[in-house]
Amino acid sequence: MFKRFAALLIVGLLAAGLVAGCGGGSPLKKGFGDVLHDKAAAKKAYEEMKAKGGTPLMIFQNVNFSSDFINFSRQDQKKKENVDNFTWNESQGWTGPTAAKLRGDGKLEDNLFNADEVNWEAIPDFVAQVEKEAKTQGIEKAKVSGIMVMFNVRSQKLYFSATVKGERKDASADGDVKTGKMTSFKVR
Repeated sequence: MFKRFAALLIVGLLAAGLVAGCGGGSPLKKGFGDVLHDKAAAKKAYEEMKAKGGTPLMIFQNVNFSSDFINFSRQDQKKKENVDNFTWNESQGWTGPTAAKLRGDGKLEDNLFNADEVNWEAIPDFVAQVEKEAKTQGIEKAKVSGIMVMFNVRSQKLYFSATVKGERKDASADGDVKTGKMTSFKVR
């Protein structure tokens, strides 16, 4: 009786291991790679954004970027008064377009930038500089949790913005969207 139970238990464990090994226990992750550290991955993510968002890809105010998440809103080229949101994450892939509700009395055109103005492959250069500076500043266990491509509506300027999370301190940094050069670093 015990041998039969043990044999069934072993067969059951082997079957569970095979199912888990085939991805049956969790969704298949279809990522771009490490967009924060790999230029090819950052380029691939941008190309997918353009495929989803259209050409020209006119971004509304900012793009949130991490290795497992992308979020952006863009002007609909067929109905220019509309803005739609797109989101990507590893477990679900792309979602959108989802209608965005715009508020305020400003002009839509003043809040848009052409995504081609950004050197998306400069993201890893910027992140590397930020991580190096965090280490220089003594931020323990520092990690860039994500970046944003920000559009300052008042000055009409684009820049990278990063958030650094550390064990005891946090920081923020800004950088040039063409070169990836860090332009400011502030410990908070």
